[in-house]
Amino acid sequence: MIRRQLTRAGIGLALLSAATADQLWHDANRYDAHGNECVYREKTDVVCSQVCVAKLSSCPPSLRPSCPDGQSFCADGDCHDECTEEIQAQNPCHCSRSGGKLPSEAQDLIPCLAIPNVTIQQFHTWDSQNDIRNACGAEANITDQSKTVGVWGKSWLGDDIAAVWAECPAAPTPNYRYTESYWIAVYAVNGALALYIFVWSVYKGFAEQSVRAATLGKAGSARGKLASSMGSVDADADSSLNKPSAEKLTVNSGEKALSSSSVDGSTDGASNSSDALIEVTRLSGYRNHVLGTIGAWFVGVVYVLWVCFFGVWTADYYGSLPGKHHGVSYSLAYESDYLLLATFLVMWGIWFVMTISLYILRPHLRNYFRLLTLPAKGEYVRVVRPLREIKVADEKPNWLQHHINVFTEWLQSAMRRDKEYTTCPVERTSEGRFYFTYQCTRYVLDEQTQQYAPYEFDLGSGHRGLIDQAGGLSSTEASYRLELVGPNFIEVKVPNIFGAFAREFLSFFYIYQIMMLWVFYIYAYWQVALVDTGVILLSATIKVVLRLQSERRLKQMAEQEETIAVKRDGEWAQVSTRDLVTGDVIEVTSGAHMSCDCILLSGNAIMNESSLTGEPLPIRKFPLRIDDGHYSVTGAGKMTTLFAGTIVSQVQPVTKAADSLESDRVLALVRFTGTMSDKGQLVRRILFPNPISFIFNEQMRIVTCILLLYAVFIMAMSAYLYQSNPVAVVLYGACAVAQLLSPLLPAALVIGQSVAATRLRKKKIYCVDPQRIMTAGKVQILCADKTGTLTKEGLEFYGGRCIDETSGRFAAFSGDLLSTSRRFQQAVASCHSVADLDGQLIGNPVDIEQFRASNATIDPQPEYLDAIQTPADSGLGTIHVVRRFQFVHARASMSVVILDA
Repeated sequence: MIRRQLTRAGIGLALLSAATADQLWHDANRYDAHGNECVYREKTDVVCSQVCVAKLSSCPPSLRPSCPDGQSFCADGDCHDECTEEIQAQNPCHCSRSGGKLPSEAQDLIPCLAIPNVTIQQFHTWDSQNDIRNACGAEANITDQSKTVGVWGKSWLGDDIAAVWAECPAAPTPNYRYTESYWIAVYAVNGALALYIFVWSVYKGFAEQSVRAATLGKAGSARGKLASSMGSVDADADSSLNKPSAEKLTVNSGEKALSSSSVDGSTDGASNSSDALIEVTRLSGYRNHVLGTIGAWFVGVVYVLWVCFFGVWTADYYGSLPGKHHGVSYSLAYESDYLLLATFLVMWGIWFVMTISLYILRPHLRNYFRLLTLPAKGEYVRVVRPLREIKVADEKPNWLQHHINVFTEWLQSAMRRDKEYTTCPVERTSEGRFYFTYQCTRYVLDEQTQQYAPYEFDLGSGHRGLIDQAGGLSSTEASYRLELVGPNFIEVKVPNIFGAFAREFLSFFYIYQIMMLWVFYIYAYWQVALVDTGVILLSATIKVVLRLQSERRLKQMAEQEETIAVKRDGEWAQVSTRDLVTGDVIEVTSGAHMSCDCILLSGNAIMNESSLTGEPLPIRKFPLRIDDGHYSVTGAGKMTTLFAGTIVSQVQPVTKAADSLESDRVLALVRFTGTMSDKGQLVRRILFPNPISFIFNEQMRIVTCILLLYAVFIMAMSAYLYQSNPVAVVLYGACAVAQLLSPLLPAALVIGQSVAATRLRKKKIYCVDPQRIMTAGKVQILCADKTGTLTKEGLEFYGGRCIDETSGRFAAFSGDLLSTSRRFQQAVASCHSVADLDGQLIGNPVDIEQFRASNATIDPQPEYLDAIQTPADSGLGTIHVVRRFQFVHARASMSVVILDA
């Protein structure tokens, strides 16, 4: 027949020919629908309780013991050669009680012989005890047992009662007295921590009253703070620098400037500098206090003690405690597994709340145990910056996804996870000026406004003004600027192996994994928990090792230091690139690695920019022209800018020039150093990336919500089915939730990302954030501007059509260059920006192919800008390029001024 069967693991349907079941939801019905009493099947092999008497002679005749010669009937209900204390202690009539727990009426009871198991023809579940007594009494030939035989704990010997049924009541559930030594230790440690936090909070509140009163009413945002120190912007500055900033003055007038530097990863240089500090919502100062330091350590020690406490209870579950309790399970819970598991679950809940609280409050915890003060007076400065999540979604979210996103954003805001909190120690320069370093950028205290901000020196934008600074800086001025902007060195901090593991395991997923796996360990599921732990540790190790390797590679790329010739006090001196500042004039030499962004003042340079742009061909750079133009790095000024991170392939001094500075050295003016340089912006974007959310991440929130709802349903079913056992409800519910949100899920994702990172590393592609690999994997359409690489490699010179000087019209097309006019041949040979680098032509591919068609060569020692040696059969001789006008994209043309020798 078909019956519904309930198992301990859940509810299932089974098709069986015969089945038994335990009624869990309601009592069995005694009457059917017509009011007739239900007739039940027989029950076989029913165990009878022991009959206990004061004297063996009082036993029913069929139950009186008879032992062989030399043996005695002992209290355990069997015959022995000697009734030892150990045998006597096994008296079934004492119901496993002894000492003060044994009732006085039961102390003298001894058992009769055991009654054989019986079969009950009609077993009534609502009156099972009477059915069993009647059947067992009939088997033992006990007459009128309802009057002559009592029940243990209810009716004892006396009057007409000569025997007692040993129906032992359930043993009382063991419980703590809560005066045990380990509970006293728990009270003492946690109570002391709570008291200490309360005392510290009161003291902190009183100590910070003056500071909070001083800041009350002031703007909480960085924009409001900057407004108080707003000054005029130099009129000669580039028009793109008209954004709000602090006092910014030209260096030409000899005055220093206070402004903000970009911390948002942009590469537009100074034009975005003030936006970054405005994005910083608050700068708060803190100072250490001995009581607060003790409190912070106190919290850490107590948390470690909680973890150790869990380890002790887990070892006790398996009887692995050392000492006298070794081999005894549940010894701390009076050998009650139920009590131990219940205790563990309560402590597990407390630990869970404590761990999640510490995780949420981690950015604020240490500063809570410091005293708030003004930023100008603090030993530490906390920088709060909003996190701008970049959402990449190609479709509008539906109603459900929209509301889940709204709830997620609200939850992040409530948990204060929508901002980045960074606490930076305040340091002092050699001159006693206070500063702190945030995201590799130095923030200096302005004594007038009492606010921290990065310094930046404006060199101006006029060509003549920039060239006028070719004399360099004085040593005093350079030292002053170095103090304000910091060294020209991007320090990438790579943690040691212990710090790397600590950083990895402090993420939320690892906390969730530890919480769930500990439930597995405590509930005899340690085999699975051990395997899961091994997988998690392996994936974490792989991720940590790969990240450390990428960070060390990035450190090698970012931290470069060389010796370079710098013009100080009108003299050339060898200075470390760490000491370069804005306004320095340096000599550019072949093979040098540029450590800062510079403006080329004199001479030509061929630069390898592949590390920044990916362009395999070197780029030729030209000096700044002496005219009334304005320099802009986003326009034509790009061809005069030497970017940090690039390599100098070749330089060419220019001693005779009509429109540029003449010098026997290749000179460059330092524009940006450190993180303000193009290389610094790139490194900072790598070290401090903004979070990115794809449609996959948006939809995963829906999946997570569905799984959470299903987990709630599982917990509810566990509570319904195991309503009499709350320990089983929580344990089975936790195991069910762990199967829904598997602790191995993050490990599986990490392993996949780590394998991908390993494959990329073999191709010399390094990734410090393996999650970004998934970003690259979602690219479906790639738009490239290098059409030559997609069509045909290389170009061919086809020919030209010249102007007929007599008619003024285009002549016929000619593929033979020598058959064209003299002026056209000169233009083909000289109107370009091609350079010769050790026999290799460098420049635009169109220019190179054009120059090759002329069969001319470039003189490595030109008298002017360039000297072109034409073929002998052309009759053109040597062409001297006196002035070159760069290619203008708007007109799609360029021109040169030549001297026909």
